[in-house]
Amino acid sequence: MARYKAIFLCVVAIFISCSNPSNNTLPVFVPKLVSEEIQAPIPETEIHTLDSLLLKVMKNYRFNGNALVAIEGYPVYEYSGGYADLYTKAPLNFNTRFQIASVSKGFTAMSVLMLYERGKIDLSDSLTKFIPEFPFGRVTIKQLLQHTSGLQNYMYFVDNFWEKDRPITNEDVLTLINEHSPQLNFRPGSRHLYNNTGYAILALLVERVSGKRFYEFVKEEIFDPLGMNNSFAWNKEVSDTLKNVATGFIRKGYQYRKFAHNPLDEVLGDKSIYTTAEDMLKWDQALYSNTLVSDSILRISFTKIKLSRGREYNYGFGWRLKEIDGKNVVYHNGLWNGFTATLTRYTDDKITIILLNNTNAPVASIVKQMYGVLKKQLLTDEKLAESTRK
Repeated sequence: MARYKAIFLCVVAIFISCSNPSNNTLPVFVPKLVSEEIQAPIPETEIHTLDSLLLKVMKNYRFNGNALVAIEGYPVYEYSGGYADLYTKAPLNFNTRFQIASVSKGFTAMSVLMLYERGKIDLSDSLTKFIPEFPFGRVTIKQLLQHTSGLQNYMYFVDNFWEKDRPITNEDVLTLINEHSPQLNFRPGSRHLYNNTGYAILALLVERVSGKRFYEFVKEEIFDPLGMNNSFAWNKEVSDTLKNVATGFIRKGYQYRKFAHNPLDEVLGDKSIYTTAEDMLKWDQALYSNTLVSDSILRISFTKIKLSRGREYNYGFGWRLKEIDGKNVVYHNGLWNGFTATLTRYTDDKITIILLNNTNAPVASIVKQMYGVLKKQLLTDEKLAESTRK
């Protein structure tokens, strides 16, 4: 098996005229991967073939963003193309930070599970044990993690009862819920209904139990230990000083519209973590080990929901679950104000696909095509399995 020192072939840059944001053609910047001195899971010739085929997928979707594909933690393909800001023409690079929207939920769930492993909470505890003013005494921590609480979407209350452009915190979200006394959508534990409110409340739970702001907790307990040095959860002090942060855009016909800062960006737990593709790979690899929590805790994170009547649902704690060709896939996608993101983990084959985009690209469709390439090149005749046995 060949070992690679920092190999970096010449950068290929293809810039197509894009004189203003209304032009629907985006520039493409495609460097070959710089790899550390680690063992590659497949031959170099195979890596070059993948590079060419996966690049075609990116170009077909006019993908404006960063992408990374790894096998057994080794990045076999890395892409950065387009602009961090289509108006200013600030180019993307591998250190550009993207909002990952609902992919943030995995970090929130991990924060809660770390407190659980330390004996600070129990997953069967009612929220009112730690947040007495929470109005629903029957709702448990586990139900919030699994989207089975029945809570209504807090974004409705912010949109209708919060002053536009006024800063908001997770504590403010709790106040809004209390002031407007919403009814639950269903009896807790009886159904699964994806809901951002639960994860906003879980971030508040982390703050109440740990005594730290949520953005401090994830930095000190997750980002710093994993070396995720380009990652942060939104907070004004950091967000106003950092550079190289992508801006979200949405395509309307032949034009792109820029999203301004929204007070909802400031609510943490359900979204608003910013990171890079390379930092996300560090996170992905930590989920194969007991670096942050024990193996037993990791296993329950990726276990399907069992509802009160015994029905199962393909969601764990902050992760969606499915099978493709009889093999397990753990993933989460995100969509928020022009940002789309995915961390998709084909755990049986140790394949990871990370996509970070700021122009509303359909990441689920792109992942499907990328996996089709990988399957055809590596998995059909068990090339991957054969190489990993050597």
